[in-house]
This record gives sequence, structure tokens and C-alpha cells, in this order.
Amino acid sequence: MRKFVVSLMASSVAAMTFAAAAQAADAIDSIPEAPQAYEQPAATGNWGGAYVGGAANYNFGRFDSNGYDDKAFGGQVYGGYNVQDGQLVYGGEADLGYSGNDNVTAGVKTKQGVNGSLRGRLGVDTGPVLVYGTAGVAASRLKGSDATSSDTRNALGWTAGAGAETMITDTISARAEYRYTDYQNKNFNLASGVAERGYDEHSVKLGVGVKF
Repeated sequence: MRKFVVSLMASSVAAMTFAAAAQAADAIDSIPEAPQAYEQPAATGNWGGAYVGGAANYNFGRFDSNGYDDKAFGGQVYGGYNVQDGQLVYGGEADLGYSGNDNVTAGVKTKQGVNGSLRGRLGVDTGPVLVYGTAGVAASRLKGSDATSSDTRNALGWTAGAGAETMITDTISARAEYRYTDYQNKNFNLASGVAERGYDEHSVKLGVGVKF
């Protein structure tokens, strides 16, 4: 009888141990897995393709070394083509504009007229805004005059700057841009003699474009 009781108790303990182990295994299996990290892809716009636009400019110019005191409003039309590779945006752009900056020094009046540039652009699409840099060649029509004569010259130069652009709709964008432009010195043959003048400027441009 005693052996039977001991055997029964041992069997009970073994059964209880097996049941507890099974419950522990079930509890471990029911523990939810830790969520896996998911990298959200960087938001990008759709800048690829051709575009045209127009901009209003405010220019701080100088002829020779008289300081950037020759201030004037101007305007331009621009167009170009972008290629987008992920967040990287690059392409080319051209513009054609007019500015009425002028200056009178030693009886000679010098004035800037039609101007334009051909540039490359390289930018990063941050999602809501395209931040870019731009640089290239520039050209302008300069006019020198005295009391009785005038002379016009075409001046080449370089231009560089940076800007930011955002899409207002799927096809319309707005931009703000700063550029510095430096043109070569030219000789103006006037009745009062030969006048050598150069021109450079800082320009702030606000524009609206349409993408195709």
C-alpha cells in the first residue's frame, strides 16, 4: 500500500511538472514579436521635364568701382529642362531679360540693357522644396554716351548663384533666387574720347514657372 501511494504521488508530480512546462511554452509562444524598424523613404517631388517661367528682378549694380549704388528693377523670361534621379535634380536653364541700371561718371553715362545667361543647375529635392545652385555664362548689351555721342557694346561674363523652388500645384512652381554676375570691361568710342567701363551686379529674382 505504501509503495502504491508513493508511486501515485510521483506520477502526480510528474504530470503537474509536464503541465506547467507546457503552459510555459504556450506563454512564450504567445509573446508578440517586436516590431521591425521600417525606413520611411525620403519624400520627393516631380521635377523632371521641361519648364518655362517669368521673374521680376531687383539689381544692385556698379559700373567700374563706384559701389553698388545703381539700383533698378528688371524682368526676365526663363526656360529649361530637369532630370530627376531620386532626390538629385540636375539640368540646364537659359534666361533673357532687361534691366535699366545706369550710372554717370566723368560726364559719361553707362547703361545696361538686354541681358541673358546659359547655366547649369544642380539641386536636392527635400520634399516640399528644391534647393539648388546654378552657374554659367552671361551676356549683356551695354551702352555708353556723352553729351553728343553714344556707343553700344556686347559684354560677356559669368554668373553664379543659388535658389529655392517649390511646387504650388502639380505643374506650377514658385522660386526665389540670388545671382551674382560679372561682365568684362568694354571700350566706348565717344566724341569726348574712349571710355572704358565694366559692369557687375547682385540680383534678387522672384519667379513663377510652368512644368510640362
